[in-house]
Amino acid sequence: MTAIKGILALLLAGASALAAADTIYKYQRDGRTVYSDSPVKGAKLVERIDLPAPPPAVSPARGETGGSVSDLAETRAAELAAADAQIKEAARVLKEAEARQEQGAEPKPGERLGTAGGNSRLAPSYFSRQQDNATEVDMARARLDEAYRLRNQVRE
Repeated sequence: MTAIKGILALLLAGASALAAADTIYKYQRDGRTVYSDSPVKGAKLVERIDLPAPPPAVSPARGETGGSVSDLAETRAAELAAADAQIKEAARVLKEAEARQEQGAEPKPGERLGTAGGNSRLAPSYFSRQQDNATEVDMARARLDEAYRLRNQVRE
């Protein structure tokens, strides 16, 4: 790429500085190339470059709120914060349920039945309690999975 094309590319890329200009003029002056948004006296016009019109402003898609970008960002941040709070709460509930299940592994008084040989066996109430603890842990895991799913849905 030649130096002139490079300068032109930089000028076009810096469109924010030239936002008010509709035309760029390329001049030769004292052996140098000069770019300007207005005519330059005492210089030879080499090229006139008309800039395209700026693209129209993007409007929200149908069904979306017409709020500003910052309002949308704040809404999304609030939704993500709420989803993260649900995940933290579900994780806490799961941890507590797992701790109760672990503590409930030992039989409570009255959950052992004696046998004719002098040994003991676990009563049906023990197994029922274990099943209840396992169900509680499964429900807490499902709640945590749902909270993660909802957060991922908000992220999309």
